[in-house]
Amino acid sequence: MVGKATICSLANARRTLGCACLSGPMPAPDPTDPLGRALDAAIAGRPDALHSLLARGSQLPGTRMNRDLAEAFAVLCRGRRGQADAVALALSRLTADQAPGATALEFLPVCGVLALGARAAADERVRAPFVAELHARADDLRYRIRDAVVDALGRVGGAVGDALVAAVASWMDGYFHAAAVVRAVASEPWLGALRDADGVVARLDEAFVLVRDAPRAASRWPGHKALVEALASSPGSIASALGQPVFDMLERWCAVPDPALREAIGRVLRAPKLAGRFGAEVQRVAAALERSRPAPRNPDHDVGPTRDRSHARRKGRR
Repeated sequence: MVGKATICSLANARRTLGCACLSGPMPAPDPTDPLGRALDAAIAGRPDALHSLLARGSQLPGTRMNRDLAEAFAVLCRGRRGQADAVALALSRLTADQAPGATALEFLPVCGVLALGARAAADERVRAPFVAELHARADDLRYRIRDAVVDALGRVGGAVGDALVAAVASWMDGYFHAAAVVRAVASEPWLGALRDADGVVARLDEAFVLVRDAPRAASRWPGHKALVEALASSPGSIASALGQPVFDMLERWCAVPDPALREAIGRVLRAPKLAGRFGAEVQRVAAALERSRPAPRNPDHDVGPTRDRSHARRKGRR
């Protein structure tokens, strides 16, 4: 069981990590907090108690992991500053053999990744190497770890804003990595810290190019699917914050014949949050998408949707 002091830290963890900059003094360690004691033991080279506490409190396997516990751990690591970095790195680097997906052990690398994000957001000295660690985790086949990378990257972006947009240009050559950037930019901490739309538009353009130039077989790859989904779900939030430059970019991409990208743009335009404030922009891009809709290969034979009568034909052959 997680102790009473830890429960108090859980209640404050989400609010603490929700700060864009994650800066300022942290409270002194509480010696009665079992999570804090386990972390201190891990810092001293005895990680078993920490691993056991995190796994027991993970709520995995299950539909929802214990998000509050993971964030409380990240807050504690940030409070220990450099002392806990080795512990967070070791957790984040646990492989799928050491921490299989859909088990309680998967929670350990999730905690490590979130702790790296908290530290990178608060300490410029470790920012570059820890962002590089996030890059290394972005294509992990365990989806909870990929989601943790998005959260961690968003929190770093909340601290440095436009500077991180330029720093993650190297992420845009891989499907999972590009998807992480697109999703993270749309997160509240990072989006609220952005001032320059040009860099964001450049990253979105690169993501669209990556999908457009993908081989046909890539449509079956998990990373490709993740990137297409990110391009359908995230630009709406980005456009609501950055406005016209994002709509201009979407209008340029309306000419692309790729059905997946066209559907992604259509989903962005259907986002409810855009209809009110940006109704005219939405209509402009929607009109461009309609004008560029590919014509049927043989218009004379385009009779529209029809019923599938194959079952009836099969019955007639009996």
